[in-house]
Amino acid sequence: MKTKLLILTLFIANFGRAQTSLMDSLIQNNYSTFKKNNNNAFDGKGWTTLLDEISKNNSVLLGEQHFTNEIPYFTNSVVNNIKFDNYILEIDPYTVNTISKKIKSLTPSELDKFRNESGSALSFLQGEAEFDLFKNIVDQNVKTYGAEQISLFSDRLLFSELSKQSKSAKAKEIYTQMIANSAAFDTKNNTRFYLFSDDCLEKINALTALNLSAIEKEQLEALKLSKDLYLNRIHRLRIQYIKHLVFEKLPEWKDKKNLFKYGANHMPKGESLMEVFDVGNLVANIEEANYRKSLHIMLIGKGEGETLADLDQYKSFLSVVKDDNWYAYNLRPLQQAISKQKLKVEDLELERIIKGYDYLVFIPNITKTPKRGKQDH
Repeated sequence: MKTKLLILTLFIANFGRAQTSLMDSLIQNNYSTFKKNNNNAFDGKGWTTLLDEISKNNSVLLGEQHFTNEIPYFTNSVVNNIKFDNYILEIDPYTVNTISKKIKSLTPSELDKFRNESGSALSFLQGEAEFDLFKNIVDQNVKTYGAEQISLFSDRLLFSELSKQSKSAKAKEIYTQMIANSAAFDTKNNTRFYLFSDDCLEKINALTALNLSAIEKEQLEALKLSKDLYLNRIHRLRIQYIKHLVFEKLPEWKDKKNLFKYGANHMPKGESLMEVFDVGNLVANIEEANYRKSLHIMLIGKGEGETLADLDQYKSFLSVVKDDNWYAYNLRPLQQAISKQKLKVEDLELERIIKGYDYLVFIPNITKTPKRGKQDH
């Protein structure tokens, strides 16, 4: 019995070593590197490989870490080299439309004032690098689409824009009251948000009873839905809503060249890292149904104060990192080895990443982008 147990233990140990060895070998043979140059772009085989792949695919999906300097730099370099028709991002459609209009209509000093006053109402676009990227995309006449719930911090910006658009004097009066009441709430400790208050709900109900425009009614309904999503924390329903918003605009993007940029959880072509079928899966299926292709790229990096050991989940990939270059790993050979049952990945999340993304990009030093304006609202 002891002999059999010993043989079994040795078999398991050898199998584990063989799997690690195969994975390491596949990674070593399927990566290339690239580095920043002085022209706001990159040089190197990894960069030319990625640009070639991006140019061949109809929809390109970037799964990112939020609020960095490096990922907007990468995205800027992509859009400066390859022409996209549409840019879809993880902010609600109303905030995206407002910011796009401001970029097109305001002077530089007026735009600075708007950004300073809006602060975190701009969501990810509060970040300097993210805003610069978005402005570059708008300036290139790429159509921008937001597909996400309304942020808890964006209510006053929404009410302000609705007040300008509304033709109802009574509605304008209510919006003005809501802006003042929202400003009075202390949101710094996240203990209470105006969106969750009885006053906000009462005023939304009073507004919906008025003869409002279709766009006003739509935004108020979206605000109520966002409130429910925040309070109930139903991740699956949130993803349904994001997918609904993307699918709703399908006629406008299905035959065009599209760039999607969301958190890395959302962009795999298979099951997401949060165990639902997310936007990445929806877009991959739509492109496939149209005899087109989607490219899924995940970007990770070593943050300030972190070491490679802190990214233990990716240690097989990071074992080849020898310098400050950026590393682009082609994940398709690993996918093939998994599907042929030659490779078994024990870490379920890592397996989802390998099967869900075409490329993994490792950034040696990730830095946080500064944020413009007020941090609470």
